[in-house]
Amino acid sequence: MGRHLIVSRMRSSAGYYSLLALIWLNPQAAPAEDITCPKGTTLHGETTPDVREAWCELRWHGKTVQHGPYRAWWLNGTLGTLGQYVYGKAEGKWRGWYQTGQLQGEEWFSEGNKVKSLYYDRKGHVVAEPERSE
Repeated sequence: MGRHLIVSRMRSSAGYYSLLALIWLNPQAAPAEDITCPKGTTLHGETTPDVREAWCELRWHGKTVQHGPYRAWWLNGTLGTLGQYVYGKAEGKWRGWYQTGQLQGEEWFSEGNKVKSLYYDRKGHVVAEPERSE
């Protein structure tokens, strides 16, 4: 599964910057107000020592794919990543935040392909690449 978070500059298979590696041990623990899965999908998630994440999945053309909202939170509870999948491909505007809540970047996708990106340093200045989160 492609995870999208900004703890490093590693790129996921979908191409979005790694902001956190956030994962729920109990997907039902994901804040209901933050993620609502589309009809026919199920909520999933994981937790790592650094982050928690939640996403929706469904079976499509014989494989399990992400479909619907994707959210990742820093362990301090701050939202780290916000995005959307459509049948396994990142779609639309994805946003990532530093642990402080400051915007770290925005990426726009069409059918899983990044078409535009904009990143910010911790002072809010536009930069070419996202800063590493510590």
